Amino acid sequence: MESNHLPTTLLDLLDNRLLLSHVVPFLSPSALLSLAAASKSFYSLVFVTHSRYTFRHLDLSTLPYVYNFGPSTNHESDEDYLAAPVRRALYVLNKKAVLSCVTTLVLDGMPVPATLLWEIFRADASNIRILSIREVKNLGDEKLLQLLRHLIRPSRPEGSLKLKALYYFTPSEPVKGSRSRSPERWTFLETSQGVTDTLGSQLGQCHISDPNVPTTPSWTNGRGVLFNIAFRNSEEEWIQLIESCQGLIAFDVVICHHAPSSEDAPKLANVALGADGCQNCHAAPEEPRMFGQTSAHDLPLLSPPPLFASTVKAAQCPAPGENPKFYARCTHCLQGRRCESCNIWWCEDCYTPLSQRSAPAQKSAGEIKVHMGLCVRKCLVEELYTGAGEGGMWG
Repeated sequence: MESNHLPTTLLDLLDNRLLLSHVVPFLSPSALLSLAAASKSFYSLVFVTHSRYTFRHLDLSTLPYVYNFGPSTNHESDEDYLAAPVRRALYVLNKKAVLSCVTTLVLDGMPVPATLLWEIFRADASNIRILSIREVKNLGDEKLLQLLRHLIRPSRPEGSLKLKALYYFTPSEPVKGSRSRSPERWTFLETSQGVTDTLGSQLGQCHISDPNVPTTPSWTNGRGVLFNIAFRNSEEEWIQLIESCQGLIAFDVVICHHAPSSEDAPKLANVALGADGCQNCHAAPEEPRMFGQTSAHDLPLLSPPPLFASTVKAAQCPAPGENPKFYARCTHCLQGRRCESCNIWWCEDCYTPLSQRSAPAQKSAGEIKVHMGLCVRKCLVEELYTGAGEGGMWG
């Protein structure tokens, strides 16, 4: 017996709000526009019926490079010219009355001058809750600090502060599929060298990474230094701003809970230490940070920005399989007590580096656990054994 029912079409499936909201975040902007151009029905679905869901999470980090468009004209500044792709995309969204639907905006790696950010937050239609501007170009710390101070100013109109989460410090992740970065893009980015700038890691670099371990560093997978503190004179200003933003704006960085002495100024935590704690006591003088127990303002935003919700809670919630507990410290308080290769470390109660010991104590201090950035018992011996360090003394 023949059925009179027509087969389910793609339009029928995407017209389901639940299915659509779980599919669209994986589409690039160009793919979404191609879908809307397929027919009037798809156009209505994307820009009218379900625009609240199709444009909630917008990733513009895959826009074509401005360098393909030729030199700038004399009538526009270099900053305006570089920001043209992002500015055009936002203009189109505003013209089609869907800019207000964007609550998560990803601009990682794009040319984003401060003038563009001012335009975004001043726009009446802007409704952005989560903004990711990791590894962006043409944006200095001072200008960004100035913008954030303006957003949280005490005299701001009630309800004008819509931004709740800002990704800026941690590296952006190379995402497979439509969002994957081309080799040209990697040469365009000025990524930091991380631990390879340190002395200990230069002994050898012969370790082969485990394919089962995530290659993108994050706070919860405990892979060591997430970013270099390149802010120098502005680090203190960032700390003051982050403290002022408690309860207002969350960041993908936190302030280090521990300092070697009470005289040291607070530092930004930039080292992910995992959940195991000190190699000796499996704990630390400070409590570990833990989602669900630690206050929200003491938790960092986790990468990548959430796909299905534009809330701080969703941005701070560990992914399935990740440990909700972790330690985060600064390189300053870990100096001489963390291995830059395997990331094991010793707390202040269990070990004092030789450089920090008093002269009488050095004579009876016991074994040295970390030398030139590597743990002595394992990684340093392996480096020397392979002949990669100390002139190949074991070769």
